[in-house]
Amino acid sequence: MSNQSHKNKLSSLFTELLKEIDSLPLHPKNKLPLYSRFVLSKVSWHFTVADLSKTCLNENHDNHDSKYIRQWLDLPISATLSSIILSKNQFGLNMIFLSMKFSQCQTVFRNSLRSSPNYEIKSLWQSTNCFMNIQYDVYKNTKDVVKAVRSERKHPLQTQLQSQGAILSFVLDHSLTVAKSIWTSVQSKMLKNIFNFTIRYLNSSLSTRSNLKNGISQNPQNAISVIYKKHFFML
Repeated sequence: MSNQSHKNKLSSLFTELLKEIDSLPLHPKNKLPLYSRFVLSKVSWHFTVADLSKTCLNENHDNHDSKYIRQWLDLPISATLSSIILSKNQFGLNMIFLSMKFSQCQTVFRNSLRSSPNYEIKSLWQSTNCFMNIQYDVYKNTKDVVKAVRSERKHPLQTQLQSQGAILSFVLDHSLTVAKSIWTSVQSKMLKNIFNFTIRYLNSSLSTRSNLKNGISQNPQNAISVIYKKHFFML
């Protein structure tokens, strides 16, 4: 298969799988694991053998899956998704996007070439380490990829996004370790609307008067009612 064939196959396969998950009458907490464990496993082979551009993945596929994830979590288009890729002990949802999965697959592929006992295979790695995939040679394993991406996303979330990063930064800096472990179990048992509400709260994208004024939230909810819920949640 050519790289273009892989791209076409990925596009149709990914769209089909996302639509199928979207049609299921499931809680968002169950749709997200389906995406992470089922959909990403279906595209892993293409991500391993195809010479794809990471920019293409970011612009096309990541934007496509972001649309569905926002819909499942009731997040407005202006809300950042950087918070949900954080680990659960950082009040995230432990999500892995397509671009992250691609980096993991390429890391496994490059490490297989580099550590191969076959001299010719190892020579293949040496002869290609100046090509596009050289960027994946810096990772030791797949966990290293996730750690690097989360660290990259977490920094601007806390330092640059003043509105959407303020609450999460405060929670991360001042919450106790025991609170983080309890939060994971409590959130997993919440009803859909409360589950989504907590995510929007930590994302600072609730329909408060300031957010409605600044265009951060696009939900036409009653601002006074949401502010009341927000303060109740803090208590």
